[in-house]
Amino acid sequence: MKALSSRERFTIAMNHQEPDRVPIDLGSIASTIRTVDAYDRLKEYLGLAVDKKIRHFADEHIIPDEEILKALHVDTMYLRVNVAKSWKRERLDAHTVVDEWGVPWIKAPGSFYTFPSAHPLKTARMEELEKFPWPDANESSRFEGLREKAQKLFRETDYALVAEGLTGVGVFDMSWHLRGMENIFMDMLLYPEFTEDLFRRLTDFYVGVYRNYLRAVGEYVQMVIYYEDLSGQDGPLFSPELYRRYVKPCHRRIFQTIRENTRAKLCVHTCGSAYAFLDDYVELGVEVINPVQTSAKDMDPRHLKERYGKVLSFHGAIDTQRFLPRATPAEIEAEVRRMIRILGRGGGYLFTSCHSIQPDVSAEKIVALFSSAEKHGKYPLD
Repeated sequence: MKALSSRERFTIAMNHQEPDRVPIDLGSIASTIRTVDAYDRLKEYLGLAVDKKIRHFADEHIIPDEEILKALHVDTMYLRVNVAKSWKRERLDAHTVVDEWGVPWIKAPGSFYTFPSAHPLKTARMEELEKFPWPDANESSRFEGLREKAQKLFRETDYALVAEGLTGVGVFDMSWHLRGMENIFMDMLLYPEFTEDLFRRLTDFYVGVYRNYLRAVGEYVQMVIYYEDLSGQDGPLFSPELYRRYVKPCHRRIFQTIRENTRAKLCVHTCGSAYAFLDDYVELGVEVINPVQTSAKDMDPRHLKERYGKVLSFHGAIDTQRFLPRATPAEIEAEVRRMIRILGRGGGYLFTSCHSIQPDVSAEKIVALFSSAEKHGKYPLD
């Protein structure tokens, strides 16, 4: 088969057909490369982009330089709402930043992640939801210049363009940022009217932002990301029944808005043991699942491919928690080959790590990861 453009390769694979090789991703979901240290070492190892300032978002999400994308055979490039302009952050001290929702985020010394240190609606009652200063989904600076940028990339490059998730969190995630994890679980059980009102207001925001975002870039992108972490490594954080009562109606509205404003594939990022929700996602029109955390309960890649391979594509699947830090380059190559032969047959696989590549993964291993995908991802698979 003749070599295809990255966009052609991506489109064919996500339509469950076999292109010339498995498409490769780095950075179209912010969590695929996260830390400055890991990225700096990769740049130095490759001798590329060494003079360029690292660009990143909260939690040090890296925007990979195009030189790196080319060196690692990457087929995707992402577009994101103008975070710096619209997601206003106020720095309180060296370790604390307050986001536009009023949630303070702290970064402990030595940590690569930030987390909420307080919850502005923790003690709120129903009447206080009306008074809360909800962010404006129509804030024009969020979308300024995005259409022109997307059009230029679409016309001048052959990358598959990805509309990357908005705030890195979805409706449920934002609910516990505002209320606290324990409180939102209690709300679902004891205060259904409050829970429904809170989730409705959050959904209104996400619907508005996705509508504006995709009206700007929807005709040029090939995939759209929505984030929603519903599970831990051992199973769901709450029951599928509670999901269907409170969260699924929110997803239905948001996903419908996405489909109304683009023909791009809808990808949901949901960490951990996401298996309990996959039938619901299929019903709602989700087409791609990320990160495929194969170390979590019920996330065996063979079973996932057998059961859902005709209706879902898989994005990720190379374990970053235990495997990548400990594996040799030769072991990485063998695992890449194995995973491609499980998830890549018949198309439906977008290759990358299942989550953030940490500083304990050497540059040599990162290069082995992506070069192995290019080497062993060629169709037909043996």
